[in-house]
Amino acid sequence: MDELSVLNLADDFRAIEQAPDSCRWTLAKPEPLEVWATFCPLSAPKESFQARLLWSRYPGEPPSMKFRDPSTGRLDLPGVWPIVRGFRPTTLDTCVNWTAEGFALHPEWRTDARFRWTSDGNVLLKVLRILQDELDCHYQGRFKG
Repeated sequence: MDELSVLNLADDFRAIEQAPDSCRWTLAKPEPLEVWATFCPLSAPKESFQARLLWSRYPGEPPSMKFRDPSTGRLDLPGVWPIVRGFRPTTLDTCVNWTAEGFALHPEWRTDARFRWTSDGNVLLKVLRILQDELDCHYQGRFKG
């Protein structure tokens, strides 16, 4: 495991507390390069979704993102996924330019200035804010499949 990645993520994780919007998330860091983040869409405050973000290299690569069943820890249940643009509960992945899965589906994004990953600033905070914005602006319900 890349020790610099571990230290960088730990620093950014601690800094999240100072963000004005941090009250919207419940965060846990069970492993050195793993974060669990629980979100509620603005339009459905009683609904919650727990994203598992896992980095291979932080902040240089985007995280893998799966949705996690908080009661069982399972990552393979489509029913714990929100319906949001670019999210694909039936294949348990995302087609967005801020996840490892998106870049695996679209390797051409790595060299396209419109889509490539940028690792400046607090990358964890950036990903949390993007995910929250997707839930607030594009949420269509919980996947029922």
